[in-house]
Amino acid sequence: MRIKYFHFVILILFYFQIAYANNTQKIVTLAPNLTEIVFALELEGKLVGNTFLCDYPIKAKSIFKVGQYNDPSLEKILTSGATVVLATKGNPIAKLNKLKSYGINIIEVNPERAEDLPVIINDIAKKLGAEKKGEIVAKKIKEALFSLENKPKKNKSFLFALQFNPLYSVSEDTWLGGLFLKSGLKNIVGKSIIKYPIITKEFLIKNRPDIILVGSIKGKNIDESLKIQTQNIKNIYGNDIDKIKVIIVPDDVLVRPGPRIVEGIKFIESL
Repeated sequence: MRIKYFHFVILILFYFQIAYANNTQKIVTLAPNLTEIVFALELEGKLVGNTFLCDYPIKAKSIFKVGQYNDPSLEKILTSGATVVLATKGNPIAKLNKLKSYGINIIEVNPERAEDLPVIINDIAKKLGAEKKGEIVAKKIKEALFSLENKPKKNKSFLFALQFNPLYSVSEDTWLGGLFLKSGLKNIVGKSIIKYPIITKEFLIKNRPDIILVGSIKGKNIDESLKIQTQNIKNIYGNDIDKIKVIIVPDDVLVRPGPRIVEGIKFIESL
């Protein structure tokens, strides 16, 4: 126990030596959308760590990994020499507080509505010294949101199947659900105390949607993914699946609250 404690003390001293010997800002991101924001702000040269889930853009895969989204390693964050950590809901609060006690600047964000995204990106950009680039990125999102809200409303119902077995979906009371509301598409889940509820087969049969949105399957192309996901839905609806349009959602553009939400909005407009 003493050896482990001694090792950790040495690591902390090593961290301060790295961090303060070089005044250059060094950033660690603890969620994929935060990594994407850093790249969009063209600050990837300062990114010294991210999580195993951070895989976009492709350069993000080669960044030093500090652990899982919900369980990052304090030692690895300190080893990276981070001076700033971008965090969000789901990151362990106790570890964030520990990092604060070491003098690391923690920038915490938690978008509740789609409209929060440009505000959050502007705020991050200001704190990281990329204000002008932040304004450009935020403006694109604002314009996309304005476009979505002012397009003719769609008279269709939908279900967003985030995963199967069990089937999770998204309620209206989320930033993602809010996007669909702007388009006029009717979410069969509606409002829910649980933002990402498990949906039962009985509920799905009673509330059959016009469209079911599904994700692609890792290691499979779009056609293969569509075939597998359609079978998952057929297991619920049987031959009634012919009355439902099954659509593959482009990877991650609708589940990561970040710059690529502009692509996600264009996808919603195409439905």
